[in-house]
Amino acid sequence: MRDEAAPGWLVAEVAEGIQRLLVLRLEGCPPADAVEAVALAWADALMLRGGRWSEALDASRIRRAFRALAAHAVRWPAPADIWTHMPSRPEPPRLSPPDPTPEQRERIRNMLQQVRQKII
Repeated sequence: MRDEAAPGWLVAEVAEGIQRLLVLRLEGCPPADAVEAVALAWADALMLRGGRWSEALDASRIRRAFRALAAHAVRWPAPADIWTHMPSRPEPPRLSPPDPTPEQRERIRNMLQQVRQKII
C-alpha cells in the first residue's frame, strides 16, 4: 500500500475530470461543493492502484480516460471505473539494432559461403 500523497498535477487532472462528470448530473452524483474532496479521494485511489505516475506520460491519459468515462457513464462512477477507459502509456521509441562488429560480419560471410557451397 502506498502512503504517498498524490502529486499536484494528478489532483488537478482528476479535479478537472470530476468537474466534467459533475456537469452531467448523473444519478448518484455528489454535491458540487464536494468536488475537492471527491477529487482527492479519486487521486488517492489512482495512487494506490496506479503505481508510479509521470506528468509527461500520464496527464493526457487521465484526461482521455475521464472524457471516455463521461461519454459512457449512465450513473456516477466509482474510481475503479476509470481503469476501463485508461489508455496505455505510449511506447518508448525503439532503438535500432547495433551494427554488427567486424568479427560478426566475417562470421556471417563464412556462414553464407558454407550455405552456398552446400546448395551448389
